[in-house]
Amino acid sequence: MKTKNILAALLLTISANAMADEEMYQYLTITYTGSVSNIYLPIVQRISFEDDYLKVTTTEGWEKFPLSLVEKITFTESPTAIEALPEQAENLTYKDGTLAIKGDGLLRIFSTNGALVSIANVKEGANVSLDKLPAGVYIVRMGDKTIKVRR
Repeated sequence: MKTKNILAALLLTISANAMADEEMYQYLTITYTGSVSNIYLPIVQRISFEDDYLKVTTTEGWEKFPLSLVEKITFTESPTAIEALPEQAENLTYKDGTLAIKGDGLLRIFSTNGALVSIANVKEGANVSLDKLPAGVYIVRMGDKTIKVRR
């Protein structure tokens, strides 16, 4: 059993490095008990098996997944949950690099890997420029509304 785990870890590590180098896939996606964890491939340093766990070590730390709960391990271009988000909401609209805000509240902007890149208290009628952010897809949340924007 141990030899099988070592071989699987070796193949996953080689595949992860090859996929990241080709820039074809950007995320290691692990599905377990109905949940999904997306790990940005360029920060993956090692994939290993310890006891009954799959351990993914990154430049930011590590994450363990019980092998008995892991349903699927795949490589993906982008986290799939983001695709389901709307691009406009009644209190948040995005056009030509600017977010138009209706209402007051805490505005949070996240990168696709979940990192908080901007946070601000905004007032009714505010226009927030995203021009200083690198090109890419972002998740914008204010109150109970969440939208996806492509800058």
